[in-house]
Amino acid sequence: MLAVAPADFAKLPATPGVYLLVDARGRLLYIGRASSLRSRVRSYWSVGLDRPGLRRMVRRVRRVLAGSCVSEHEAALLERTLLERLDPPFNRTSGVETVVGVRLSTTPPAISAVVELAPRVGRVFGPYLGWAPTYAAAAALVRLFPVHFCRPAGELDSVQRDLARIRGVSENDLADLSQRAAGVLDRNRSAVIDAVDRVRRDREHAAELRLYERASELQRQIDGLLWITQRQNFMRLGESGERWIVDESRIDEVVSAIG
Repeated sequence: MLAVAPADFAKLPATPGVYLLVDARGRLLYIGRASSLRSRVRSYWSVGLDRPGLRRMVRRVRRVLAGSCVSEHEAALLERTLLERLDPPFNRTSGVETVVGVRLSTTPPAISAVVELAPRVGRVFGPYLGWAPTYAAAAALVRLFPVHFCRPAGELDSVQRDLARIRGVSENDLADLSQRAAGVLDRNRSAVIDAVDRVRRDREHAAELRLYERASELQRQIDGLLWITQRQNFMRLGESGERWIVDESRIDEVVSAIG
């Protein structure tokens, strides 16, 4: 963790990360996350700051602690954990965002956003912070890689059989589609770029047809894919598959820096 005085904004990195505002007695006042630590922290001392409660807090700040992260998503996961454990007085959160996974299963074939972890039921990717972006990303993957149609014809109803036929999908495609979906979830660069480009083309086509609600939904799917495919090294699925595990050394580093 980097510790600077409030006036030393230039020493902060212009990288994603978390920041903590601490008073003269070493008491934690506030925890936040940013896509650029330098510009976000500087904003607290701008003339445009118009929240009286926030101004009172800023007057008490004597030290800014900043920790860089590999992505905004990692910063979000780290911030969430710190808020849960340290509960700073000036954070106005009424709760914390949900940690979500994406399950890719073959029996039955499905791609879905999940909160509850069920060991040995398919492969779970994640964690990802926030139900809405993860659900949107999972919806994009379901459309791009329709593994749910890769079942024997007798297990599909008439509508599903017609849709599978239109998509050119059969039970023989399950392994290939599952592998391609896993490539996106594993953050394979070319797989991610291809998936986002395919959804982007669909969005542009919807906009050309003035299907604006559809275009907006596809944009949410793009945003979701870009969110869940950001790198993060702070939280992982435990070996048992029953819970998410955080990197406790990162938490210890923050607590030690607060003093």
